[in-house]
Amino acid sequence: MQPRFNQLYESRLVERFRQGDAQALSALFEMHADRIYAYARHILGNREDAEEVASEAFIRAFRHAIDFRGEGSFKGWLFTIVRNLCRDRQRQPRLLIVPPDLLTEINPAEDSYGRQEIRADVRAAMQELSEEYQDVLILCDVEQWDAREVAETLNRSLASTKSLLYRARRALRDRLNERWTEE
Repeated sequence: MQPRFNQLYESRLVERFRQGDAQALSALFEMHADRIYAYARHILGNREDAEEVASEAFIRAFRHAIDFRGEGSFKGWLFTIVRNLCRDRQRQPRLLIVPPDLLTEINPAEDSYGRQEIRADVRAAMQELSEEYQDVLILCDVEQWDAREVAETLNRSLASTKSLLYRARRALRDRLNERWTEE
């Protein structure tokens, strides 16, 4: 689907949902569930927390859909809820922290080129960046959002978002260079 069509379809679904149509709720969930989960997992680094945050985000979004003013996209509003829940989750004290690499299954064919190590380095370097750098990198480079959508979601101008993305990519590159020159 094309971006403009997606926005129109989404806004119609939101309006139908606000009028009590349960099928619209289901369609909104199907439209965004996988991306919401992936975004939360990128930020939090583990499946369990990402599943909980994604579920909570949909519950909050659907509970407060009547408050959605439609000034931006529903997707942007939903991702903002997820981002805030992830940041709240990161601030909570943890009893046990299991490194994300131990939670992922190693695929020997994939690992033959050292991809697992590279992914682990990128994840670790990302964790060292500020939250705003992480947000813009995940939305633009991982989730492949258009810079205009990211600007809207982050409440920034398009120029400011592009500048932030440039600085974030540069900071990530510098962190990775530091890691790889140390080895």
